[in-house]
Amino acid sequence: MIRSRNPRIDVDELERRIDAELARDPDAAGGDERLARLAATVHARAIESQLNFAEQRSTPRSTWPVDLHVPFISSSERLKKALLSIMSLAFHDQYEANNALIRSQREMLALVQTLQERIDTLESRLETERATTRAQRIAHRLPPTVATAAPTVATTASPTVIPSPSTTLRTGSVEGPPPS
Repeated sequence: MIRSRNPRIDVDELERRIDAELARDPDAAGGDERLARLAATVHARAIESQLNFAEQRSTPRSTWPVDLHVPFISSSERLKKALLSIMSLAFHDQYEANNALIRSQREMLALVQTLQERIDTLESRLETERATTRAQRIAHRLPPTVATAAPTVATTASPTVIPSPSTTLRTGSVEGPPPS
């Protein structure tokens, strides 16, 4: 059972898609790879949404939360602003560290997506080469008249004469049988 805390991920829909993928052809070569790619895509989207949420929350507060009521501070706007600026100053390094981590995670996610695209390209190229190799093997197993469309040369009963240098004229034609 897959669980997700992200409300944008419909786990039931993902499970239906996985079941449909398995039902389509459970013994197909590469079935596990397709499921792995699907899972990697889902995880990448979940990571991206978490990074968006972290980025929204990683900025210093500039306004006092509406639902936060602290005695003596909630009634004074000057105290609220002073406390917010002190907190911003105190956590400045943490904000910078969080932003650096978010940037590095985005770069890592982009790298993973690039690598997935390259893997897909290489797999399609490999599949094309395998198909070509299979076609060549099939062509070599078939009889020559079926395998190729090239005309066959008819053999004659007459002997073949190979001209020697002494029997060729200047024009390059064969004179006849060599003199004995």
